[in-house]
Amino acid sequence: MIIRFGILFSILAIVSGCSTLTGEGTSQNIAVFTYKSDNQMLDGARCQLTNDEGSWTAITPASVMVQRSNKDLVVRCVKDGYSDGQANVVSDTKANMFGNIIFGGGVGAIIDHNNGSAYVYPNTVNITMGQSKMIKGN
Repeated sequence: MIIRFGILFSILAIVSGCSTLTGEGTSQNIAVFTYKSDNQMLDGARCQLTNDEGSWTAITPASVMVQRSNKDLVVRCVKDGYSDGQANVVSDTKANMFGNIIFGGGVGAIIDHNNGSAYVYPNTVNITMGQSKMIKGN
């Protein structure tokens, strides 16, 4: 009985593994698109993506690799002839963070929190020029 419990616990610990060990990493690719106020796509806007881990620049449409963080990602886009567009992209805690706490005694949770791999941003960020908004979840 003790051996079965040990095997079950080991499997649960592996399955709930921390993001650092499961290879999900500390960075994330985000697609950024810009739109005019009439919802038509607008190419060629210069966007700055910033969080406490760094700052990245892209020309839309773009795919940008950013460093994950528990802090929100601020995306600000500019283009001549248009008012700036901005979004506050909310950082969300990944589900395996809770597995780290429950099954890993918190060590994996501390590691993933410190390196940002416990968090995720939405995969796509749509910015409407002239507007400021908050973007949550995928």
